[in-house]
Amino acid sequence: MATLDILIKTRLDKLDKLRSLEIDPFPSTVERKDKIADARNRIGKEAKVIGRIIAYRHQGKIAFLDIIDGSGKIQTVLKADILDINLINLIPLIDIGDFIAVQGKVDKTASGEISVFAYNFQIIAKSVRPLPDKWYGLKDIEERYRKRYLDMILNADVSKRLEVRSKTVQAFRDFFNNKNYLEVETPTLQPVYGGGFARPFITHHNALDADFYLRISDEMYLKRLIVGGFEKVYEITKVFRNEGVDHEHNPEFTMFEAQIAYEDYHYGMDIVEELLEYVTQNVLGKLKVIYQDKVLNFARPWKRYRLVEAVKKYTPLDPMQWKTVNEAKKAVLGNKISDELTAEMNKMRSLGEVMAFAFEVFVEKQLIQPTIIYDYPIEVSPLAKKCEDPRFTQRFEMFVNGLEIGNNYTELNNPVDLKQRFIEEKKREEAGFEEAHQTDYDYLEAIEHGFPPACGLGIGMDRVVMLLTNTPSIKEVIPFPTLKPEQKAIIRKTAAPVTGEVISLDPQFTSQYPSACIGYAVIRNITVRKKDDSLEDEKNTVLKLNKNLTQEKIDTFPEIQSYRQMYQKMNVDLHSRRPSPEALLRRIAQAKGLYTVNTCVDAYNLIVIKNRVSLGAFDLDKMVLPVMVKVAQHGETIDLLGVEGATQIQKGEVIYSDQIGPYNLDYNYRDAERTKITDKTKNIILNVDGIYDIDEKMVNKSLEEAIDTITKYCGGEVTDAGIITADGRKLKISKFIKSDVKYDYRQRKIVAVINRDLDKGRASNALGHMSLSAGRYLDQSWMGDPLLKDADGNVHQGISKYPFVILGATSAQIKNIVVKAKNMGIFCVDYPEVMFDTGTDEDLTQALSKIKEKDLVYHAVLLAGKTKDLAFLTRDLKLYK
Repeated sequence: MATLDILIKTRLDKLDKLRSLEIDPFPSTVERKDKIADARNRIGKEAKVIGRIIAYRHQGKIAFLDIIDGSGKIQTVLKADILDINLINLIPLIDIGDFIAVQGKVDKTASGEISVFAYNFQIIAKSVRPLPDKWYGLKDIEERYRKRYLDMILNADVSKRLEVRSKTVQAFRDFFNNKNYLEVETPTLQPVYGGGFARPFITHHNALDADFYLRISDEMYLKRLIVGGFEKVYEITKVFRNEGVDHEHNPEFTMFEAQIAYEDYHYGMDIVEELLEYVTQNVLGKLKVIYQDKVLNFARPWKRYRLVEAVKKYTPLDPMQWKTVNEAKKAVLGNKISDELTAEMNKMRSLGEVMAFAFEVFVEKQLIQPTIIYDYPIEVSPLAKKCEDPRFTQRFEMFVNGLEIGNNYTELNNPVDLKQRFIEEKKREEAGFEEAHQTDYDYLEAIEHGFPPACGLGIGMDRVVMLLTNTPSIKEVIPFPTLKPEQKAIIRKTAAPVTGEVISLDPQFTSQYPSACIGYAVIRNITVRKKDDSLEDEKNTVLKLNKNLTQEKIDTFPEIQSYRQMYQKMNVDLHSRRPSPEALLRRIAQAKGLYTVNTCVDAYNLIVIKNRVSLGAFDLDKMVLPVMVKVAQHGETIDLLGVEGATQIQKGEVIYSDQIGPYNLDYNYRDAERTKITDKTKNIILNVDGIYDIDEKMVNKSLEEAIDTITKYCGGEVTDAGIITADGRKLKISKFIKSDVKYDYRQRKIVAVINRDLDKGRASNALGHMSLSAGRYLDQSWMGDPLLKDADGNVHQGISKYPFVILGATSAQIKNIVVKAKNMGIFCVDYPEVMFDTGTDEDLTQALSKIKEKDLVYHAVLLAGKTKDLAFLTRDLKLYK
């Protein structure tokens, strides 16, 4: 059997042959007079059809082609006694998959097959890759979805389902257009996601420098249109939910949503029944639909149950008898549920949540015929209006064959009530429900202007099509369902940098090196000595273990290959520069031994050799944080350790740079003279370099072992440690961090900077608020003795153990300090003008969210950090008077 490459080459040769005959195998235009379905009715008459060849066979001097178009299939007969000699010579150049135009008389063959007996044909699109054989069984399902265009060619059922989908969407439009609804469009990118319980997809808008969400619903904007004066609006659109994929769920799916002013959920129930009856009749021509061996009847009226009634009807449970949450949970557990569901239920705090949970777990799957469930608990219906019984809301859902196909309710138009619902949703979020509804302050403001009584409808279009086409999988009714890429996409990242308090990754670096991960640790109060006998023993042990190491063996290590790959990408000469693990291993292979520099450097070099992962330590007191890992541009220099004069950094090299400048070149090839570790070094920062095969797990291992070894021989306390990755993840490693780190009185300082133009009242107000906030976020190490006693034994609260200085400045100076402090990673509490103009915390949140950072006017800032850093920031200021 010929291989695919041979088959493709054969077709390419045919393509060249056509061109050599001055025949264009891809003409721009072609004439079609008849669709195939029409041509089949033209027996005895001439027809000109166009289609794809799906079958091709010879019988003597006759060739038979089966061609298809969007309307059907017909056989074409090519006979030597009918065709021109030039066309006869083209027949061997035809292949299955080609598009062809055929002109001839329509008649029947001896076997009765309706055919076009061609006297003329034209190849109008030559296929160079053969079509596959018919798909066989389950093993080809993933391939069918991935290459859906082939699935459509080979499986007529696929095209039929998609045609039903199109007709269903059109039937929805016709139904609502006939009732004078207005079709509208709302934003796909939304600053606050809402209208449903789901986890969103997040993206970043570069020009606005802001995160946005792909909508999980269009509901909140449709309601804004009602506020704006429209009375009946609808939208059929794509929505996106970043959740699981199964036979009922696709991350990108099609929703119908509508808002109707001056109506409630009783109207909604009636119109939904009418709608789905209309759609079924108009799309299928009948109301009884066969689905998975069941006959579903979409004719009105449908069965309707209150949610608690449905639970009581289909289970031994009676939710209305439950008095407490624990009683409800105990009752549900008595009905037997999985450990996973039990864990989910244990997070629930209210009776209503457990009621809804019981319905979902025990009842939904039993609702086979079209059924409406209404009056959902208030705790799971944050946007729905209350019933007369305030525990429940005017919300209803539709179920068919155990499948939920819609969520609808009377809209909550009381802004005071809605605000409280949002507060309750925030509590659910804090309890661990990631899909809790977000607080949309702009929407709250909109309905504060007045929102009339309204009914909202939401129907999943894909699920309706599943039911109408007897299709158990949602993927089958979506032309191109969401699939995991066969190869991981390389995303060019141009968004904001991956930021951390200590270290950040520049977007150009993360774009070029998406596999990168950086480990870091801050270790304070170390003691560095020339050498330590026990450390020397460890070094000798490592030398013995590697006594048979050769250069050839070094070349095979995947860690070394990863760094070399990076160096090649940076255009660094591998003969003149080597990554630190390779340089150290080469010394061992060449029997040159290991350097003795000092206990800190020797300690981390041990870990480099053991794990073959590059890392380095740097004098923190010679640096200004935060650090940025970035790709160098033209003009940057570094004073490398052991190299006289400044070294020009080439564009494209990777550097670590603090707020002063570069201090480490080419992923720890060599560090700067400025930050070298000496016997005077007291505080250090560690950097561990991961790339390609050196993954997060390996970086973590090297980081932890380096911390252990350095603190073993140099002492010290770890005050921060973690890993930051190019894809934005930040992992804190807290097991080394001690909370009792000691600082000298003059090593730290607290500085408040107040706008000199403020009156004393406002200045005092700002200072008080900032101090309270600082007390909330600064740890206990900033406080003196918590309780002080006077001579009479009366207790007084302690105060800061470090100096607290108050300086005066202009608003512009304060803004400059805020920007620099945040860039340097210094703790700060700022006080913009908007804080004077708002009352409640919600008011402040809403007001601040509408002001861009560049437009903020700052009146005060409180800083806490190292004395030298704060002195640098406030060096031009004088005491506040």
